[in-house]
Amino acid sequence: MKANLKRIVIAVIMAALIGRYYYYLTSRDTRTAEDDVEVTQLQKVLSKQLDVAYPPTPREVVKFYNRIIECAYGSEYNQDQFGQLMAQARMLMDEELLQNNPQEDYKNRFQEEVALYKEHKRTILNTTICDSDEVTFDEIKGRKCAFVLATYFMKDGSDDFLRTYQKYLLRQDDSGNWKILAYHTTDVEEG
Repeated sequence: MKANLKRIVIAVIMAALIGRYYYYLTSRDTRTAEDDVEVTQLQKVLSKQLDVAYPPTPREVVKFYNRIIECAYGSEYNQDQFGQLMAQARMLMDEELLQNNPQEDYKNRFQEEVALYKEHKRTILNTTICDSDEVTFDEIKGRKCAFVLATYFMKDGSDDFLRTYQKYLLRQDDSGNWKILAYHTTDVEEG
C-alpha cells in the first residue's frame, strides 16, 4: 500500500510540474528583440531594390518618388543616407533627365532645397497621386509617355497650410520601365 501511495504522490507531483511548465510556455512573452524594432520610412525607402522590384506603373513610380521626397524633407539622416536617397531618386529618372542633371549638380541643388524647406519650417502633411483612371497616356516622338498629377499638402512654420500640385511626365524605357522625364509645378489642380 505504501508503494502505491508513493507512486500516486510522485505522479501528482509530476503532473503538477508538467502543468506548471505548460502554463509557463503558453503564457510567457515570446517577442524577440527583432519584434521591438520599428522599421522607419527612411529604412524602407533605402532598402527598396529598384533593380529587382521596379514600380510597375507611372503612378507607382511617382508614389515611390514622393516617398523619397518625404524622407529627404522630413527625416533625420546622415550624408551617406542622403546619398542613398539621391541614388534611389535617380534610378526613377529617364536617361535624358539624368544627362541634363549631373549627379553632383542634382545633389547640391536638392540639398539647397531641403535646407530652405527646413529654414521655413515646412512639413509635408500628405501627398496624393491622381487616381489610375486620371493618368493620361500619349505617344511623343514614337515613345509611350504618361502624365501623373501629384498633390502636396504642407504646413509651414507660421501655421499656414499650403497645397501645391506637380505634374510629372514619364516615359517608358526600352525595358518597359516608366521613368520620370520632367516635372513642373502647376498653379491649380488639373483634371
